[in-house]
Amino acid sequence: MAGNLSLSEATQFLEGVLQMHSPMESLARDRVSFLRDLMAAFLSKIPFQSVTAIATPKPERRGLTFQEIKVDMVTQKGGLCFEMNSFMKALLEKLGFEVYHVGCTINGKPNNHLSTVVKNLSRPGDLHLVDVGCGHPMFEPIPLDFDKESPLYKSNYLVHKFVKDADDSFRWMHKSYQDYDGSTGRVVDGWYMFLQFKLEFRDIEFFALHMENIHTVESGPEALAHFLVQLKATDFRNGKLFAITGTSTLEEDASGKVNKKRISSPQELEEAYKFHFPQFPAETIQQAIQTVNLKFEK
Repeated sequence: MAGNLSLSEATQFLEGVLQMHSPMESLARDRVSFLRDLMAAFLSKIPFQSVTAIATPKPERRGLTFQEIKVDMVTQKGGLCFEMNSFMKALLEKLGFEVYHVGCTINGKPNNHLSTVVKNLSRPGDLHLVDVGCGHPMFEPIPLDFDKESPLYKSNYLVHKFVKDADDSFRWMHKSYQDYDGSTGRVVDGWYMFLQFKLEFRDIEFFALHMENIHTVESGPEALAHFLVQLKATDFRNGKLFAITGTSTLEEDASGKVNKKRISSPQELEEAYKFHFPQFPAETIQQAIQTVNLKFEK
């Protein structure tokens, strides 16, 4: 189900949805700078979210078609990694980039995250990781041609780096920062592994069963992820994190500190979604809130 966009669809998305100014001229002038601007604009406008997946009635849950993904991107509803990164691959390919998918392991579950790699960006043969579907701020393409360890990156609240192991696998390491989601793995010397991958390029069809699982299996040992029981929406408006996760809002301030505010009732949570993420229909928000188990603190 590899997706395709027309050039007019790609241009309309860049200009109309992401509100990028003269994107084709920018692309012609400097591919790396354009890609950096595209990633930042995408993360600011398109949320990483589980709302629509949770709101889908259980008998109707499944992996989305590319046409459905395209609608969700154009209407700024966003989605999970499969939707976000597969759309980005189709968009970049239409713009002349050479792009591949790689499977990633999060929390010990292989291929439960789909990411993208751009080849020949700056020079022949180079490889850059481009991931706009993980809920964290990757505002620039990450070069993967380092020997053992990448430079240290600081993207707002997130301090991170990449480590290459002897088996040629890569680990994306995050500095532990409990004010956001907390670490997803064992913390060693203040760092934890967010995800791991090898540069094994895969067709989109390779991920079909994995993404079907993520959209249909809520919990238990068979579940590859737990997004169907974790209500959240995250974007990086104005270059800063804003998220509603569970029964809290998280908002990054100018200093990079993430401030958490508790939500005390389903009504307040519904209003928060309506105000901060108005692209979601009211009935979608209501259905999602009613479907998951949420604990509110008075």
